[in-house]
Order: sequence, then structure tokens, then C-alpha cells
Amino acid sequence: AKEIGSLSEREIFLIGVALYWAEGYKRVMKRNGRELTCHAVSLTNSDPSLAQCFMRFLQEVCKVSKERIRADIRIYEHLNEEKLIEFWSRALHLKREQFGKTYYGVSKSSKSKRPFNILPYGTIQIRVNSTDLFHRIIGWIEGVKREVEK
Repeated sequence: AKEIGSLSEREIFLIGVALYWAEGYKRVMKRNGRELTCHAVSLTNSDPSLAQCFMRFLQEVCKVSKERIRADIRIYEHLNEEKLIEFWSRALHLKREQFGKTYYGVSKSSKSKRPFNILPYGTIQIRVNSTDLFHRIIGWIEGVKREVEK
């Protein structure tokens, strides 16, 4: 941990791009068989530190105001919704009003892969409704891909 030191804006930039490349929603959205021209920036994860890092990326690198950031949580039935919203609100410094719907249950892709108690905070989806930012981030990912494929 000591070897890391403080992170520069460039390092937060690269970490944020890598996080989105790995965990962000990148598929072209379709409705009624047609590709949509609008697309939100959306990242879902269960790790509070990873979520905090992505928040820094959005605010410090992408210059997204905290007020524009929205969040949804997915939790198991046995977890307390209000306590988890409070937890994520404190962890990410978001107001209660910035949280949308709470989803219950495990996603289809996670069924039978994890014990029910492995995600004590559920998962958080961090979202910014910005098609321009989505395309910028996808472009940054393409730039990283070109550099690593050299």
C-alpha cells in the first residue's frame, strides 16, 4: 500500500477508464429492435472502494457534478433497504434523493455462483445520463486498447 502513494489526475483517469472497460455497461442499447442514440454511463459493483474510485474518476476527470450522479442498489431479500441506502449514501457522499429504485434478488448471471451472504452491501449501480460522456469513455477505452496491442 505504501508503494502506491498519492494518485495523480492522469492515474485516476487511467484507473477510471480501466474500471469502465472491466465493469461498465458498454453494450449498445436497443429498444424495439433499434439501436438507441442515447446511452448513460453506468457501472455496477459491490466493492465500496471501487465505487469510490469511480466516483473520483467521474468528478475529477470527467468533471461531472455530484448532483448529476444517480445510484440504484440491488440487494438480497434479507437485507435492510434503508440501512444499505444509508451505507452507500455515506460511502459515496450522495444524497438520498439521488437513489432510485431498489432491486431485490440476484441477477440471472449471478444465480448459483455466489452464496447469498457474500455481498453484505448488495451492489450499487452508479449512473450519469450523458451520451457524450459515454462516447468519450468508449473512445478512451479504444485508445488504451490500441496502446496495449502495440
